[in-house]
Amino acid sequence: MGGFIDRLMQPSLLRAVQRLKPIAEEAGLTMPQFALAWVLREPNIASAIIGASRPEQVRENAAASGVVVDTQLFLRAEAIIDEALGRVAA
Repeated sequence: MGGFIDRLMQPSLLRAVQRLKPIAEEAGLTMPQFALAWVLREPNIASAIIGASRPEQVRENAAASGVVVDTQLFLRAEAIIDEALGRVAA
């Protein structure tokens, strides 16, 4: 697992995550809620596996269910991640 986490802890990815915060805020969501809403918007996704160790985390995660987020916000977030990963956007 260490190699996987090390790959995700690259400075470019960590900076990209910081750039996602204002987009989540624009959507009126926390970062975890924004991430869950992004996953749950896909029609082929029936559920998302989440982790929670405290009741408030469960409530926060559940709040992402059924939210409607402007598609442009997700596209902006995806462009940030693609840039950080060195991928060319389609």
